[in-house]
Amino acid sequence: MTVTHESRHALSRARFFLEKAKACPADARVDFEAFLEASIVFARSAVHRLKTKHEKHPNWKAVWQSWKVEPAVQFFREERDWILKTASAKIGQKIFAGTVGGSQPVRTPSFAGEFYFYHDPKIPATATVEQNLAKLVGLLTEAEEMFR
Repeated sequence: MTVTHESRHALSRARFFLEKAKACPADARVDFEAFLEASIVFARSAVHRLKTKHEKHPNWKAVWQSWKVEPAVQFFREERDWILKTASAKIGQKIFAGTVGGSQPVRTPSFAGEFYFYHDPKIPATATVEQNLAKLVGLLTEAEEMFR
């Protein structure tokens, strides 16, 4: 694999670590958590790198202000700040018991991501990060186009 400008971009790194997290088998939950946190940190870094590059642009302040209410930007800001300043990611964990109602066996998760969620146990943490990352990519792409 060749190292390129694109491969070093923060969003590429965020996607890279998210894919690593999604691929973790159920018995690699420590790795899963580390990869998920790295994805979040790199996603937030993409915002800071864009700011450093364009904060002198006349439209920068308006863009920055509009992002203060963007859920995806807020997700990465809050989660990254928590990870860097307080503790591990604020994710919930599901527990899987051996049987349901004493007779039906519960399917054992194959992937570590099946154990984790943010707000809704039915939505995996990786899906939440992926959804927010897709939105963030759109915002950053739009901003880059505006600042050209």
